[in-house]
Amino acid sequence: MKVNVLYSMIAVAISALIAYGIYYVCRNEDALFLAVGCFIFVGFPLFLAMGVSSTSGRTSVNMKVLALVFFVVLLITNIVFAILPGFAKPVYIILNGIADSVCLLIFHGIYKTGE
Repeated sequence: MKVNVLYSMIAVAISALIAYGIYYVCRNEDALFLAVGCFIFVGFPLFLAMGVSSTSGRTSVNMKVLALVFFVVLLITNIVFAILPGFAKPVYIILNGIADSVCLLIFHGIYKTGE
């Protein structure tokens, strides 16, 4: 598994911009909490999609597609939480944490299968 530093930095920058957008959209007192959570939870699969590659072409494509699917799902989830007037912080953390954990679990499985 290789990590491309330039693409990883771009993924972090995109995550920061998305988090700022979520902060701007969220109009309740938990806007900062949601922005930081969005940066972490959405940035993780984006980092995997953009910054990590495998030596095998097929494995690399499968890993990137998986990470991008989870990125879109988590982005939609964060947008929904930003639009909702009041949300429970534990539900937000649990849903996004489970999604990120499942993404990492499947990502690791794909990587180990391709090696």
